[in-house]
Amino acid sequence: MAKGTRITIDLGSEELVKAVKFGAVEQGRPLREIVIEALEQWLEGKKASADRDFKARDFHGMMQAVSEYRRRGGIEALGEKAGEG
Repeated sequence: MAKGTRITIDLGSEELVKAVKFGAVEQGRPLREIVIEALEQWLEGKKASADRDFKARDFHGMMQAVSEYRRRGGIEALGEKAGEG
């Protein structure tokens, strides 16, 4: 693996650090891999959440448009406007 960027993070809990190190040893993996995997999973979760939020906004906007369409009289209102021109 290529040498990457280094960062320093204060996890705020010695117990958390020990637990993560212990888990890495149990799995026979470097701590670096565990942290990279956790960050990648977090980013994927954020992307999935953003996709869900976009779809929810998209659906909400569609429902607002349908309500407005119905409020204005639906297809009949469109026909009246077409006949006016």
